[in-house]
Amino acid sequence: MIPDLTVGDSEQPWVDVAPYQVGTTAATLTLHSPADPDPTGTAIPVDTGVETTVDGRQVLRFTTISNVRYTAAGWWVREWKVTGPGAIEPKETFFVAPSPLAGGPLWTPTRSRVASYVPSRPLVPAADGSNVDLMAFDSTTRPTGGQVDQLIADAVNWVTDETGVLDERLYESATACAAIRAAGFVELGYPERSDPMKSTANTTSDRLLKQAEQMLARLAARNAALTGADGDTPDPAVAPMPVYSFPPAPSWGDQLL
Repeated sequence: MIPDLTVGDSEQPWVDVAPYQVGTTAATLTLHSPADPDPTGTAIPVDTGVETTVDGRQVLRFTTISNVRYTAAGWWVREWKVTGPGAIEPKETFFVAPSPLAGGPLWTPTRSRVASYVPSRPLVPAADGSNVDLMAFDSTTRPTGGQVDQLIADAVNWVTDETGVLDERLYESATACAAIRAAGFVELGYPERSDPMKSTANTTSDRLLKQAEQMLARLAARNAALTGADGDTPDPAVAPMPVYSFPPAPSWGDQLL
């Protein structure tokens, strides 16, 4: 199961209050990070509540003024304090998973780099029919930022399996190749549209994946020319597995005593 939030994700926390009184009911938010040594937490500015309907009931919704970014893995706590009519003090505990991209190659593409190849994907629909273009993936998009991180990690491994150790002069090309591959799988899993009259050879995902394959073939060839090594050349930093050899068993060993 892929967690809802990973390091690097951001979102706009909110809390619903009912009953309430406009102008009297107020809310504050304190955010506790696992990386924050201060147990008192960090005060997050909260926007004035907005009346809205949720599941057929009227509520007063408070949201943070801007998105909150989660920068550390572990258990976080949102501590709301609502005063006035409808006063409550809910605490929300949630887990932020480590990014699978941590410790990867320097040329590992970012979420925004992947999003640049499928710009219609990371959109958040608004109630009035408009869309908010995030230009990156996070916990509010489909797929989520955590899911895209997994696709990026897979694409990076796909590149290195073919090329072996990359020459530094090819890092930018490797970034593009892995980003296009990840974008292809984003679109394959979450197609923007489904047209039965359109050939699968013309779909966005098919074009992106084919482009990535062509780029990888050229990247591997260029890397071999620069380094004198190919994808089958072992990384010197990785110790080879031992290989053992034994003489054939004597024929008399098959006889029953």
